[in-house]
Amino acid sequence: MNFFKSAAMAAALIFLGTPPAMADGRCHDDGRIYYAVIDAGHAGREYGATSWNGGHEYDYNQRFVRELTERLEKEQIPYILSGFHPDKNTLPDRTDKTGPHAVFLSFHHDSVSPIYCNLNASPCETDYAAGYSLFVSSRNPYYGPSSGIASEIAAELRREGFKNSVHHAENIPGEGRPMLDRNGVFQFDDLVVLRKSRGPAVLMEIGVIVNRRDEARISSRKVRSRYIDAVVRVLKRHIRLDNPGS
Repeated sequence: MNFFKSAAMAAALIFLGTPPAMADGRCHDDGRIYYAVIDAGHAGREYGATSWNGGHEYDYNQRFVRELTERLEKEQIPYILSGFHPDKNTLPDRTDKTGPHAVFLSFHHDSVSPIYCNLNASPCETDYAAGYSLFVSSRNPYYGPSSGIASEIAAELRREGFKNSVHHAENIPGEGRPMLDRNGVFQFDDLVVLRKSRGPAVLMEIGVIVNRRDEARISSRKVRSRYIDAVVRVLKRHIRLDNPGS
């Protein structure tokens, strides 16, 4: 069975219907979060980055989201999936289930600027960058909560012993992102899924898959489970499990 189809069905069972904050077409303006929108970055023919050994980023993203949603179901944390339908996979489609009562989390795996690729390496391979990065957009109307959630995730990742990359702050074309938190939170205003989200939104680069050691590390399920532990701890602090309409 297609993973995303089965996971979407499981998510519907967790919700027992429509997410509570969306049930009557209106937002319950109490400032609380009731569910997560989980996005596996890229899909279909949009594979994203290519790993040092020729793998597609989307496959890494899909694997991580599958394991994360398994954990969310176990913890009974409400969520819905985004961006997996082959006919509804544009960037705006990815945020159409967002709102002020949902936190949008998009999971990716990172690459580097071509200037840091090892000479004659194809695909790109580098030792220059490794580690996670988190991004928020100041063009999102919930920039403050987004930044706070990103910083909490970063702090939990550091507690798990993970290190962040700083290469997105480099003053080179395509980078130069302001670092908001020394634990690896960056401002990236033009990321569509972040600025178009109608609630708090964070994009997470789990690791650098053009780095041989980093790719091997995040290919370990035990390591990925520690990333998931960090994300789940933050979600459990923020998601309210009772129905605001009840």
